[in-house]
Amino acid sequence: MSRLRHLKPAVPLERREIGILALFSVLAFTQGWSGAAITHALPFVQDDFALNDSEVFDLMALVRATALIAFALSWWGDRGGRRLPLLIAFAILPAANLATAFASGAAAVTALQAVGRIGTIALGSLAIVVVAEEVAPKVRGYAIALYALVGSMGTGFGLLLRPLGDDGGDGWRLLFGLSAIPLLVLPLLILRLRESRAFTPTATRHSFRVLLGSGLGRRFWPMAGLAFALSAFASPTANLALVRLENELGWSAASASLLLATASAPGVALGLLGGGRIADMVGRRPTEFVAILVGVIGGVAFYFLEAGPLVGVAIFVSTVGAFGFGPAFGSHRSELFPTEVRATAAAWIVNASILGGLAGFSAGRFVVDSWGIPTTIAVLGGLLLAATSLIPLLPETKGWILTGQEEGPLPPSGAIPV
Repeated sequence: MSRLRHLKPAVPLERREIGILALFSVLAFTQGWSGAAITHALPFVQDDFALNDSEVFDLMALVRATALIAFALSWWGDRGGRRLPLLIAFAILPAANLATAFASGAAAVTALQAVGRIGTIALGSLAIVVVAEEVAPKVRGYAIALYALVGSMGTGFGLLLRPLGDDGGDGWRLLFGLSAIPLLVLPLLILRLRESRAFTPTATRHSFRVLLGSGLGRRFWPMAGLAFALSAFASPTANLALVRLENELGWSAASASLLLATASAPGVALGLLGGGRIADMVGRRPTEFVAILVGVIGGVAFYFLEAGPLVGVAIFVSTVGAFGFGPAFGSHRSELFPTEVRATAAAWIVNASILGGLAGFSAGRFVVDSWGIPTTIAVLGGLLLAATSLIPLLPETKGWILTGQEEGPLPPSGAIPV
């Protein structure tokens, strides 16, 4: 079953790994740019359709609720291979944004972005699984960080395009239309994307429910609970940032976009690359705990501060925490489950995250009018800090080797602890 192996000191990515990450950078950039289009356009959509704060919470909650369907693509990825559902997820996202550019009302925007969210969630969960399977364990967190960094570059690119939508009318439609450009690279992906080496079709596959009963539940439920609490805080915090800057603090679209871009860019780089290396060197669990603490402090401060420089500092701090958490959690999530259910487990954890975001927006929808957005965010941040008590329940997986050849019908993990 498990055996000890001696790992040499960390080395740079191999040429094959660099090629894989170069190809996956296309997926990451699209996920960041096209997936964030609704967040970037939200203040313009709110103004164009005269939506109040409660209706904005409703819109975002409905978009997240429908994204639960993305589980089907990950389930398919465990049974038929990662490649085809990954390509479908990639195509869905920009196609939905292209359709959103011609939407006739808020209901149509909600429905089409719900479809696009399915592509975003499936693309993210499947891509992280494949990256984790394709690189060596000693650089896994770093590789996932690089994927996320390119994704954040896509988000930043979309942010820089935001002023194009600030014409007081239908300019937001241009933002969705431009974010559909990645459809043009779909033929390249079809030609170059290969199946994950770790995926091995087998005649007998056990259901995720059976595997949970075999002992994997002790790993799944804490991960799902942590993902739920994180998203309940992070989804409203991130998606309402531009709404706060523009509609509450009176910043122009260009100024708000510039502040977010300049304050978050160094935080993204520091959080991802630093967090990825620390997760590989120190461990997944301590990195997750510190990242959550830093992210909550910065995120809550953002909604209570009003002075421009302090708001910028809060954005930087929250970004460091949010992006420092991602590589550690993505690696942890992939390492805790066997190959035959790795994508399914990741999808269910992502679904827990979706439900968390839905819960955050739904709960906020009922209290935001009386509490206000800052207090609502602070309460959600407190719940996330309480959820960090779940981290010690998980095994530390730093250095584990992922394998597609687990022994035994119900293996406790698809990773070999080193």
